[in-house]
Amino acid sequence: MKTPILLLLAFLPWADIVEEAPKLRFKPHYEWKRLVANAPWAKSYNFQLFSLRDTLWVFHPDGTWFSVDGVRWSKSGLYNAISNLAFLDYVPFGRGITGLGHFEGNIEMYRWQNTIYNTTDMRTWTVSPQKSNLPERFFYHPFVFQNRIWMIGGENLSTKFGDIWNSPDGIHWKKVADSAPFGPRSHSQVVLLNRKLYLLNHDVWSSTDGIHWQLECPEIVKGEVIFGYNAVVMDGRIWLIGCNRGGRFESKVLSSSDGRSWYAAEAPWSPRGGVAACVHKGAVYITGGKYGGQNIDHPQFEYSNDVWVMQRQQTVKN
Repeated sequence: MKTPILLLLAFLPWADIVEEAPKLRFKPHYEWKRLVANAPWAKSYNFQLFSLRDTLWVFHPDGTWFSVDGVRWSKSGLYNAISNLAFLDYVPFGRGITGLGHFEGNIEMYRWQNTIYNTTDMRTWTVSPQKSNLPERFFYHPFVFQNRIWMIGGENLSTKFGDIWNSPDGIHWKKVADSAPFGPRSHSQVVLLNRKLYLLNHDVWSSTDGIHWQLECPEIVKGEVIFGYNAVVMDGRIWLIGCNRGGRFESKVLSSSDGRSWYAAEAPWSPRGGVAACVHKGAVYITGGKYGGQNIDHPQFEYSNDVWVMQRQQTVKN
């Protein structure tokens, strides 16, 4: 086993994020540790990782795997119901997982269906017999807030959307905002921190009700558009894992306690984006990802299936 790598996240800012770092009395220490070098699923990206009832679940194009410790994994009989995970997502809801729609093909030619899948036993899917009015779109990330599944933006072949929908069951959907103030967008990550929603792209917006939004930060990284990351909340902070900055992915994480001031730190795993990430028992777990190398014009893609965990250690005074 490799020696754990200590990562001092003193939240030292890059010069292009803030002009002067706020002085912290305590500096949290976090430890990144590789748990598995080659997991049993194929190397890939844009799949999902969940924590459900004290168990980690990987929802991969080739099926699902589960583990209680992130080291020993078993394959479940639960198949990949929604098919192309680069376009649609599963979402934890109630006591199980809900799959919103079914997508086969690619951006140029595809077949989309409004089928709704649910599982609570994590062994079999139940297909809703009721007809759903799920909006026909992709490239959105559903989230749960106030006991409803929410959808913000997304796109299809003809339109990029800026509306907001929610549903009490994944089947019956209601549009609650026709045009959000941040405008049409897709690939937005939405997290809940201190009873406030944060919508993250290259900028940050916040809301206390999911309908009315205000701008918190016009640029997470000043002068750059960032994308390709996965956002999670741990230890009272938002963590962006696997950011593309300036067209290149790096081994860095960005972190913020308020969505306005962002700090960066190196991570020991290889550069990548499109990672699967979740918080499980107070720690961040990641797996998967894709990296195109440093030559933007001639990328050489590398895919990952290793498993890492980041845990908080002791704190020390400045």
